[in-house]
Amino acid sequence: MGRQTIHVSAVANDRRLFSVAVAFLVLLAALVFAAGSKADDTMADPTKPDPSIEGQPNEASGQDLYVRGFYPEALAEWKRAVEINKDPGAAFRLGEEHFDAKVVERDVETALKFYFIGAHGGDKRAQMDLGSMYDKGWGVPQDMKEAARWFEAAARQGLESSQYNIATMYEDGVGVEADKVKAYMYYQLAIEGGFPRFATDAIERLSESMTPAEIKQASMMARDFKPLTREESAAEVAAAEAGAN
Repeated sequence: MGRQTIHVSAVANDRRLFSVAVAFLVLLAALVFAAGSKADDTMADPTKPDPSIEGQPNEASGQDLYVRGFYPEALAEWKRAVEINKDPGAAFRLGEEHFDAKVVERDVETALKFYFIGAHGGDKRAQMDLGSMYDKGWGVPQDMKEAARWFEAAARQGLESSQYNIATMYEDGVGVEADKVKAYMYYQLAIEGGFPRFATDAIERLSESMTPAEIKQASMMARDFKPLTREESAAEVAAAEAGAN
């Protein structure tokens, strides 16, 4: 009789375990179905950015659409990123697209609008391109002082091409007061950062007119250089403009 009791209890326990297992499998199937439905919803509308991209709308969510060939949707996503999140990277991309005219007609006024937003937000690419606009007088009066200001803002974030540009201006005294030491420093940083093609010849030429002490000083400045973050650059730009006013 005792064995029967034990046997009956074991059977009851097996039934409970079986019920739990069935319930778990039902729950798992429901979760898989829900996940599949979400994936199907995403796949059903490929004109939407990948939902796994964090912080959207932003530059990355627009880029996801752009690389898949959904150009109008990408531009709309970047505009939303600027309007909602004040994303400086998205602003740069809009400026670039309206200036380069790869997928829309060229609109320099619109390009400048977004370059300004991106540059003030600390995007080094927008700062570099805005410097180029002032350097060439594209859509704005040519202003070498403004060109130098934006080139140096990008250079202080470590953008190698902009470091080369501002170095040439310090070497020649264009838009800034001539400063061979700063010119040498920026040429050296551009070379170290992967922009050696023109900077190497320039630094060799410049070194011929510098003293060993000046070269040493410039090299030490390059060694101690720490690029600004995007946020630090935006704050520095804002402070400089507030001080000028």
